[in-house]
Amino acid sequence: MSYNKFIIITFFLFSTLIFAQHLSDDIDEIRTESGIDPTRVSTRIAYTFLIQDPKGNSGQIKNRLSLNLGVNNWSFSTKYEAISKTTDVPGSGFVSSFSDVKFSISNTFFTKEPHSLATAVEFSVPFGKPGFGSQYFSMKPSLSYVLTISPSVFLALQPQYIFDLMKDYSHSELSVFTLKMFLAKYWKNGFFAVIETRPIYDLTAEEFDLIISPVIGKALGGGYNLIFLAEFPTRKVTFDSSGPIYQFGFNKSF
Repeated sequence: MSYNKFIIITFFLFSTLIFAQHLSDDIDEIRTESGIDPTRVSTRIAYTFLIQDPKGNSGQIKNRLSLNLGVNNWSFSTKYEAISKTTDVPGSGFVSSFSDVKFSISNTFFTKEPHSLATAVEFSVPFGKPGFGSQYFSMKPSLSYVLTISPSVFLALQPQYIFDLMKDYSHSELSVFTLKMFLAKYWKNGFFAVIETRPIYDLTAEEFDLIISPVIGKALGGGYNLIFLAEFPTRKVTFDSSGPIYQFGFNKSF
């Protein structure tokens, strides 16, 4: 996808967010319903449209559907993706299939303002065929710490470690540590913005990467939110092979 087209799409999405005004006096409610804070429990359904644009002619389009069920301090979630991709082979067109199924369980076990803590574990089940799924049955435990700096600003740290539980013998061991760090800001008009940095260390390949991800969103009222997100790898090899990822989606809280 050319950058001129991306600029046009971005302008359209930002215009939509700007003119979809909804005033709210409850920033805490917007923060919970946005789904950004990993220690907040809510029930919501979400759809996300993702474009992955690596160097060359290949690319991926993903349609992601996710569901999160909040029960007291517990959250149960699942997500599934339908993927369409192109290759560098002229005339091959698009091929489509489904990805792995992921489900997770999390518990917010400590809340005493301005601090909150949650622990979670995510399982990835390899339903996707080669080229569309990871081919690993994996587990990803994580711990989230959130510091509420003010009613409209919070800082979050989330160390994650993903490893394989079952795999084909021809595949290398899966062992990756990630530290998500992000700062979020909310406004009474319903807008929110996040800047996230994600250092990643692959213990098997002994490789380090850093992902920078800006997020902008808008609460529309009635539990609906629009979210635009981008992910930019800073390592040239990753940028060329995987490319940046652009995401646009919405969620509905209940």
